[in-house]
Amino acid sequence: MKPLAWAALIFIFLGCFAAPLSANAETATYFSPRYNLQNIDIHWLNKSLIAKRLYIAMFSFTDYKIAKDLIYLAHRGVKIYIYRDDLQMKDKTDRTYMLKNVKNIFIKAKRDRGFWNIMHEKIFIIPGVVFREGSANWSPSAEGASCYGGNCGPAENQDNNATYITNKSEIRTALHNFYRMWDRKSNIDVN
Repeated sequence: MKPLAWAALIFIFLGCFAAPLSANAETATYFSPRYNLQNIDIHWLNKSLIAKRLYIAMFSFTDYKIAKDLIYLAHRGVKIYIYRDDLQMKDKTDRTYMLKNVKNIFIKAKRDRGFWNIMHEKIFIIPGVVFREGSANWSPSAEGASCYGGNCGPAENQDNNATYITNKSEIRTALHNFYRMWDRKSNIDVN
């Protein structure tokens, strides 16, 4: 194989398994389908084992692999607070049902009153560790992790992004906003 071809293969390999943030970085943004955001999200989600708390607001949630990881984390003692849009949870492929009645998982939903009043966030927060935001919902196609009929890549996946922020002040601000949403009197208690 020619040196340029080897370099391209190494670049592709490293792109699939890139470390989410270098030691000194406070923010890193990744774009799907170039990067598999599902793998990066799971990497960060597992860091909630340190803080023992995880806060999630996700509009669409159809990713089975992430749902299984959340169950694993809850069984390891992480208290997980999930905020959803009530109509979006009724989607036939939604995975929220897997998390109902799991010890340490608490679920609320914003009462969806139509287009102008949806819960459209795509975030998670691990206090003192990371705040993730961006356009990518938790669905394999949004995260660049879909393969249909053996076909993978841009044609089978959406164009999205996820940004991971380790700045403590930004994490606190995001958490404050999460509490504001979570404490709405009009919310639906899903558990």
